[in-house]
Amino acid sequence: MKDPLGNKIGSDIAEVVTPAVVRNRPLGVIDPFAGSCNGLYAILRHLPGAKGIGFEVESAVFDLTTQNIAQLDAPIKLVRGSYKDLVASHRHPVDQLVVVFLGPPWGDALRPDTGLHLDRTKPPILEIVHDFEQVYGAQPVLYVTEVHEVNEPKALKAVEAAFDWSDLRIYDVNVPGLQHGILLGTRRWPA
Repeated sequence: MKDPLGNKIGSDIAEVVTPAVVRNRPLGVIDPFAGSCNGLYAILRHLPGAKGIGFEVESAVFDLTTQNIAQLDAPIKLVRGSYKDLVASHRHPVDQLVVVFLGPPWGDALRPDTGLHLDRTKPPILEIVHDFEQVYGAQPVLYVTEVHEVNEPKALKAVEAAFDWSDLRIYDVNVPGLQHGILLGTRRWPA
């Protein structure tokens, strides 16, 4: 089964990452909300040689995903537990470029009248970025945040301001009102 959204996200990440990787920098990808690892797997398919780390808190999901990863022979290390507690002890080496895929539960953050409030995801996006900066603050990081076609402007601007460079991309892969996209944002990324 084809995954047009995963393919577009993977392709857009590769567009940003490839020039830096060409300079022989190894690459690691992290998904703090891995679930089935579909997103992480889709990203890794576009980044040959990259290795992934995913975090999953739900025991049943962790067990099923572990079985699926083994069958795919994917370069993914799945860690059972919260990224908040474990990211420092399960990290990519300091010489690597890092991609962090931020797709936390939206919960009630998506509102029909104002769109997605990135400051109300569970946890809020800027809190997650802060957590990762505590661990990867000396490395180049590309943050990839899942967004909706309509995003509450103030929260979106606050997230964009946390990065040295950012680019919002919305994909036409669903019906209007159900489109998703990504916000690409870099910290310390090589030019």
